Amino acid sequence: MRVKRPLCAAAVIWAAAIWLLGKAGVPFFSCTSPALPEGVKDEKVLVTGIVYQKDIYETITNLYLKKTNLIIRNKEYPIDNIKLTIENEILTDPTGQGDMAAAWGEVEEIPEAANPGQFDEKIYYYARKVKWYMDGEEFQVLRKERDMVLAIQGRIKEKLARGIQKVFGSEKSGIMEAMVLGEKGNLGQENKLLFQIMGISHVLAISGTHLSVLGWGLYKVLIKCHLPIKASGIFAAVAMVFYGGLTGNQAAAVRAVIMFGVSVGALLGKRTYDFLSALSLAAILILAESPLYLYDSSFLLSFGAILGLAAVHPVLFPPKRKRSSRNLTGRILSGFEQGVCSSISVWSILLPITLYFFCELSVWGFLVNLLILPTVGILLISGLAGGILGLFPAVFPGQIVAIPGIVLIESYIQGGKFLQELPVFLWITGRPQLWQCGVYYGILALLLWTKSRIQKQNSGKKKILLKKEYIPKWFPAGSLAALGLSLFLLFFRPLEGSLKVTFLDVGQGDCACIQQEPGRCYLIDGGSSSVSKAGQYRILPFLKEQGIRQIDGIFVSHMDEDHVNGIMELLEMSRDRKTGLKIDRLFLSKCKETEKQREKLEKAGKEAGSQIFYMKKGSVVKKENLKILCLSPEEENMESNEGSQALLAEAEGFSFLFTGDIEGRGEGQLLSICQEEGITCDILKVAHHGSRNSTSEELLNVIRPEAAVISCGEDNLYGHPHQELLRRLEDRKIQIFQTENTGAVSVVLEKEKIQVSFQYGKSMVE
Repeated sequence: MRVKRPLCAAAVIWAAAIWLLGKAGVPFFSCTSPALPEGVKDEKVLVTGIVYQKDIYETITNLYLKKTNLIIRNKEYPIDNIKLTIENEILTDPTGQGDMAAAWGEVEEIPEAANPGQFDEKIYYYARKVKWYMDGEEFQVLRKERDMVLAIQGRIKEKLARGIQKVFGSEKSGIMEAMVLGEKGNLGQENKLLFQIMGISHVLAISGTHLSVLGWGLYKVLIKCHLPIKASGIFAAVAMVFYGGLTGNQAAAVRAVIMFGVSVGALLGKRTYDFLSALSLAAILILAESPLYLYDSSFLLSFGAILGLAAVHPVLFPPKRKRSSRNLTGRILSGFEQGVCSSISVWSILLPITLYFFCELSVWGFLVNLLILPTVGILLISGLAGGILGLFPAVFPGQIVAIPGIVLIESYIQGGKFLQELPVFLWITGRPQLWQCGVYYGILALLLWTKSRIQKQNSGKKKILLKKEYIPKWFPAGSLAALGLSLFLLFFRPLEGSLKVTFLDVGQGDCACIQQEPGRCYLIDGGSSSVSKAGQYRILPFLKEQGIRQIDGIFVSHMDEDHVNGIMELLEMSRDRKTGLKIDRLFLSKCKETEKQREKLEKAGKEAGSQIFYMKKGSVVKKENLKILCLSPEEENMESNEGSQALLAEAEGFSFLFTGDIEGRGEGQLLSICQEEGITCDILKVAHHGSRNSTSEELLNVIRPEAAVISCGEDNLYGHPHQELLRRLEDRKIQIFQTENTGAVSVVLEKEKIQVSFQYGKSMVE
């Protein structure tokens, strides 16, 4: 049988081969860490390379180096690309794209995601050919403009950025730089969030929209200037290749450049341009150069959107033969109808991808896209023209052409702020399993195939489009039922076991999550002294991945920063409506030493709409079969660590003991209570990150845990966990899980067993 679109079949086969080879652990197709020359690990070395990307921030600069070499005893050892982070005060030697540079520092492996839902740096950077981090202590430019093309692109980019800043002002230039130049360093977290709330983050990425507007716009201008068609097409294609490189050669931009080049080639060669074949060719070329893009959200979203327009739209909304309306109202209605159809087609493909990578949906994103997408072309032209004219001494012309862009950006910002105040704006959905995504796509493909077959049969019988009498009676009702089933399965989030307790890896800090039902949980602590913004980048992503929309209560063991700063972030984000997460209650304990910190947290809780309760010895929180009993503190005048809350969580005959940073007098009182009441536990959260002064032999002899979890950061300043503590656990044959080694540790109650799982495997505690 002849394959009508061989490139489409080749793309599918190539993607499947990449997945299988990756599962087999073949280095080029997986995230297997590359090896360094012997003796280099954990040592400071000299590295040379060409700067191909530069991101400047307030205190640091990130330089990305390619054609990189390690210099060891006057010998060069080629290694993969490096992301070099260097403090701005050290970067005294000005550098730009294309420069050959040298740096001195320690080369480190890129870490994997430590928790479910956390951004996976390793996959992200490996897909972009960056496989090492380096903190530079010394830096020097060896040769200016070693790569002339990169240098020219860098200079143009910097000049356009200055022009944009000049005519758009500091507030709006960050958005325009992201849209026109792919430069997001000045975008700002607030603007990122607003675009996310509106469901239009894709507007900030260089994509096919940019190439369609700029590429074909340039082509038409050249034609109007009486340049030959062939020369115009070639010049426009080369210009778009250069523009793609200038904006960073991200997957969406490269895909758009390839497809634009194919369309120009078809035009010049007087051949038919096939959308799906061009898309498949782009996928094959990008994945051949970097197979790990197969797991990258930007790649999948970019290709998914185009696939929706190319494969879904023609089947769901076949073209109708009707005269186009000449009046304005008719044109608006026709455009709105076309926008709705296009959005449905795109989102039919993107929905599982969005849920899988972001675990939440913009409730109003569908409507906002209909209103905003028609204006993106105007915004791009205004931004590019403003950036060019802003380079001239006379500011007025640049400011004039920037007016449409300024008005549109302001309307975007105000629209985002309006949506932010609505009762529901972001819906946390959780991450679907791959089988759920597979079932959804399988049902969608079956429905599209069936409808396509019916259309072909009808067109064969009569030279007209689909008519009701040729549709089987079962098809509309059956297709709706199948689609409803696929959506139900896609959003279905059953809880693992009857109870799930997860000890998150927050670096040098503590955070545990207790789940008893889908969509809700209790948290015990949440903070870190070694990880920046642990609440925003580790705790909240985990909650979203689990589909948790409501925290029934947060227990705060004590007020040290490594237990509470992440909670403060969650409260502030909930208060400022930067997340759809709701926090019902805070369970605090009084301690005279940290009274000011407690008052600050209590105030933040009230502003976020949370109720405040105080826990002490004997306090109980119950929900269904879960009971959380507070064993300490008894008094308010203990030191902060001594007065930590000690909580015993019990469900279905299993128990977990959470001890905060308890030690000294506090641990002595806890020991007495456990002895008097015969309290034991199955899982112990070891106190004070494994300090030698906590979790004494006497306490271990009384509570007799089967397993112990130690939450601490890798290579922390305190030397946690201490060897004395580890020996106490090992002597009693207690199974030890350390979050710095395992990542998040999840404990699931399943019938009469406890299943302990973490990032690198599973074990059973009977």
